[in-house]
Amino acid sequence: MPDLDGKIAFVTGAGSGLGREIALTFARAGARVAVNDLRAEAAAAVQEDLAVLGAALSCGPLVGDVSDSGRVRGWFETLGRTTGERLDVLVNNAGYADVDPETQARMRRQIEELTAGGPVVTALDATRRMTDERWARMLAVHLNGTFFCTREALGLMVPQRSGRIINMASIAGTTGIVAFTKALAREVGPQGILVNAIAPGYIDTPLLDVMGDQRAMQTAMIALQTAVGRLGEAREIAATALFLAGPGASYFTGQVLSPNGGLVI
Repeated sequence: MPDLDGKIAFVTGAGSGLGREIALTFARAGARVAVNDLRAEAAAAVQEDLAVLGAALSCGPLVGDVSDSGRVRGWFETLGRTTGERLDVLVNNAGYADVDPETQARMRRQIEELTAGGPVVTALDATRRMTDERWARMLAVHLNGTFFCTREALGLMVPQRSGRIINMASIAGTTGIVAFTKALAREVGPQGILVNAIAPGYIDTPLLDVMGDQRAMQTAMIALQTAVGRLGEAREIAATALFLAGPGASYFTGQVLSPNGGLVI
């Protein structure tokens, strides 16, 4: 296991799922970890787990929305005061998933058609029915939130001429975050800061709860399309993040690692 002894890490969206597992994995590897989540109770629970491991920073959980640039700036000011203006690893993990009832119903019909032997004639039509509000929220969290946190993290990393930034993308939609990752990696590489992305396949986390009562059937179908025959586990994505944060990834930057079990080959 890569050694993060004495490193300072900040993980957004750490209240559950991948973020929580990454935060705890970093802590077990010796890092001191600050966490963020939109949900105060979830953030506090992870903070308690980190405290048990002796890895919680005294700034406490940094609660709020990553798409609020003012709030983000305040978190990093607090973090800087707590750590002596130091940050070694930022994991931009906060995400947003929303499937409206109509899309869920159409997904259900697609599964019924497929299990009946096909063909699948029901169209999801998700893009055509996407509201301005849902589209704006998706961009605000994934793109703006990643940018806001990265901008503030650089304020701590550039003076120390070192740091790791890990952006969570997805095999379902990587273009924006991946392009940002590659551009930033080229910009800050000479300053000793390495920037990479993780594009997971389907991982068994609460994020899949948007599938509703069809979750079990849909995940079973996804598993059948995956070379290893199952969904991924949060610990497997956390291990990828740990590698990118550790000494073994010192020549990785501007790269996308995609642990997806062979869903995409």
